[in-house]
Amino acid sequence: MSQLDNPSHQSQSASDRALHQARPAGADPYATEVYRWWHLSHPSPELRAALDEAWLVPPGRVLDLGCGLGTELAFLARQGFATVGVDLSAIALRRASARYGDVCFVQADVLALPFEAEVFDVLLDRGCFHYMPAERRAQYEHEARRVLRPGGRLLLRACLRAAGVRNDIDEATVHETFAHWRVRQLARTDIPSDTRRLEALIARLECP
Repeated sequence: MSQLDNPSHQSQSASDRALHQARPAGADPYATEVYRWWHLSHPSPELRAALDEAWLVPPGRVLDLGCGLGTELAFLARQGFATVGVDLSAIALRRASARYGDVCFVQADVLALPFEAEVFDVLLDRGCFHYMPAERRAQYEHEARRVLRPGGRLLLRACLRAAGVRNDIDEATVHETFAHWRVRQLARTDIPSDTRRLEALIARLECP
């Protein structure tokens, strides 16, 4: 039985939809409990694996796209990286800045990053790409490629549901969006949050 047909996934998906439908359109998820759907309060297993397997190696400059409360950036700062996070949520950024004074946080749109070209060695995304409309994915890729140095790495975690609804993301989506990148890993698995497990694609991508 596939995970998409698994009753536990169906039940979880229904509760996720109810949670998001209760939030007014455009509301900041960090003003309510919605963010707990995806938030993980410790470094993710896939990030630790990228470090343990020396795919990510300090030092270097890291940018987290949709950084939320900054957990992964704070962890990487302790490993010797210079870390920057961007998010649209002013509430999340205020909380992150208060907790992690050694990380730089900037309110910005990932489709119009306020950084010069080729200034980062690593990009992280654990909750942004799968909310991107299909017609904006090329712009997302362009901005990611613009701010990364040649050979820079993007650790992408793309959930297969957005707001509890199955989206159109699959392995072909990643290959098509990042057609000029080197795909070092692309695997479908469940990734944890503090409250549930989320079916996702984990991709290790290297900038051309």
